[in-house]
Amino acid sequence: MSRTLALLDQASGSPSRTREVTPLSAFRRDRSPDFAARWRRFSEMLERERALGRYQAQYRLELLGPIDHEIVVRDPFTSQPKRMTCFDSNSYLGLHLHPRILAAVRRTLDVAGYGTPSAQLLAGTNRWLCELEDVVAAFHGREAALIFPSGYATNVGILTGLLGSGDVVVRDRLCHASLHDGCRFSGARSLVYAHRDPASLDRALDRESAGGGARLVVTDGVFSMHGSIAPLLALRAAADRHGALLFVDEAHATGILGATGRGTEELFGRPGCIDVLMGTFSKAAGAAGGYVVGSRELVDYLRFHANAGLFTASLPAPICAGIAEAFRVMEDEPELRQRLWANTRRFGAALEANGLRVVSRDSPILSVVAGRAETLLAAGRDLFSAGVRCGVVTYPAVPPDESLLRLTVNARHTDEEIDRTAEVLAEVASRHGFRASGIAARGGETRIGVEGSAA
Repeated sequence: MSRTLALLDQASGSPSRTREVTPLSAFRRDRSPDFAARWRRFSEMLERERALGRYQAQYRLELLGPIDHEIVVRDPFTSQPKRMTCFDSNSYLGLHLHPRILAAVRRTLDVAGYGTPSAQLLAGTNRWLCELEDVVAAFHGREAALIFPSGYATNVGILTGLLGSGDVVVRDRLCHASLHDGCRFSGARSLVYAHRDPASLDRALDRESAGGGARLVVTDGVFSMHGSIAPLLALRAAADRHGALLFVDEAHATGILGATGRGTEELFGRPGCIDVLMGTFSKAAGAAGGYVVGSRELVDYLRFHANAGLFTASLPAPICAGIAEAFRVMEDEPELRQRLWANTRRFGAALEANGLRVVSRDSPILSVVAGRAETLLAAGRDLFSAGVRCGVVTYPAVPPDESLLRLTVNARHTDEEIDRTAEVLAEVASRHGFRASGIAARGGETRIGVEGSAA
């Protein structure tokens, strides 16, 4: 948020005494003894952003129908419906609207009801959950799977379940927030290596060579904010050199990367090379929830040690049935993935032809660096006015002053929507001074060819 917003000092009530409202990162660090004062200062900052017409232009827009390549929202300035082109959906294949999947959900809803209100180790293990475990494990070529209610809970559950004091975990600097939190919550010795930099990982593991605990290397497969891909084979080699296991978050890779959508293992031609493979159902599968797959022993251990899965209710049976069908559709209809990659290539080329430099073109996540948070919010307002919905990403999802316009492509976008959005983005970027700018994807890129295969 704006770093120079001057507000009245409420304590004095005098307009002559002002204080500067600092960036959102400063609010995260605020440890003043008065809770209410923390909340009040933050609310004052939000009210200022609302008064400038920036906060509500992209955050928490109220959907009046399904999320899709085109959406209808309630305009926060007029309260009227507004039709927009949407590049802010993680349903890359559009499966949340697929007729086969909707039919599976409806059938199960009539039989099982809309919820499964019990923990998995008690009455919450229904046949649809068991079927989903089998489907997901088979999809990844693993022995077993464990299902969690969200992707965040999955990562926190795995990491706190596996790690303890005396262990060492080393994670990529730009990995998912849930991985950062899980590493910190675990109590293990937690280190960070430079983004997509195996040499930095090696150095971090070397520094911990004298320790006696277990070691774990943690990375995203596809990095959620920047769209770049982890150098899987080099990370695998580094982990092997130091006797570490490799944990990969495949949230944005499953169903997308590789000839059949099996993710980064398939992209790099090394099936089975990930020791702890995590994925989510809120991306290509188009629903909610998360999972871990691996050996039977790993899953049995986590079933009793991952509190985020142990002490929570199961995913509703209709959702389990829909997700299982979504994985079948991923296999049965490869044309959806082919269309996704055609759209991704077209949009990436259109952005660059219009003078915009994206961080990476390795995945359907095409992000443009806007820089300062206030620039990002002003650009977001202009995009809203032009009828474009995209991700406006600032701290803590990305470092301060590296705010992003994050655009996610899906298989349902039309050529016309792609071309028009690229032109609108170029106009907005020129207006706010970040056209033809960006940060390079550190550590090099994996060139992606047809259908998300390595080229």
